[in-house]
Amino acid sequence: MEAETKPSKPIRSLARMDFSLDWMDPAIAKIVHPVLKAFSKYYYRAEVEGADHLTDKACLYVATHNGIWHLADMVPLVPEFWNRFGPETPAHGLVHNVVLRAPGLGELIRRLGGLPASHEAGLAALRADRPVLVCPGGDKDALKPFNLRHTIHFQDRRGFIKLALRSQVPIIPIVSVGAHETIIVLNDGREMAKFLGFEQLFGIKSVPLALSLPFGLSIAGVPSIPFPSKVVVRILPPVIFDEPPSAEDDPEVVEKCFKHVHSIMQKELDDLASKRKRVFFG
Repeated sequence: MEAETKPSKPIRSLARMDFSLDWMDPAIAKIVHPVLKAFSKYYYRAEVEGADHLTDKACLYVATHNGIWHLADMVPLVPEFWNRFGPETPAHGLVHNVVLRAPGLGELIRRLGGLPASHEAGLAALRADRPVLVCPGGDKDALKPFNLRHTIHFQDRRGFIKLALRSQVPIIPIVSVGAHETIIVLNDGREMAKFLGFEQLFGIKSVPLALSLPFGLSIAGVPSIPFPSKVVVRILPPVIFDEPPSAEDDPEVVEKCFKHVHSIMQKELDDLASKRKRVFFG
């Protein structure tokens, strides 16, 4: 795929938030890299399987989402990518607008390659021949109850399939265990989200009660320190659809592709979970 010239001006996204591929700052990535690498190795004792499937070319990394704000499954994945291709390599992740607008944190995420979680932003990055990371389950997956931690919750999210079909790029699935044990989510939190108005104001559909350090019971683990759970991330072989770009408008094809990716990921997640002997310790 031929790389396009990076936009010099922000673009208005479908999510009504400006974005630019030029947000990414390699200097910041070089500073953050050793910090994430050390945290991954010594705090989470993380293992990354299948790193040879990583690529720095246009693709859609499709991952499960765990650990709420701790991003415990991303902590090992990002430095593994940088280890192979260098922290200066252009790559992006689609991030909830609430995070991108958060003071301090939002600026950091943007400078590390974060873009609004919109079809337009993902398409722009893929057309520039850059890999894009997306967690289709979003807050629903990240905030699922602890007893469902080994179940993938993509629900009705099909946008990532349409994006892959339209861009004609492979999907590289990513699953993990242990990340959802960095905080103990007690309920689905949907009623609380509605009661607080978070669903209407911010698009956040879950605000659960959780057990976390150092305060014990909290709302969605804010603020908290992650439990030092051992994390294992598995990167799967690329999934390539033999469909034309126009297939994104065919609901049957989209559903078929979705079920294929979901089944592969759930099977691999089940395998990882079956090998996990103890909570926190792997």
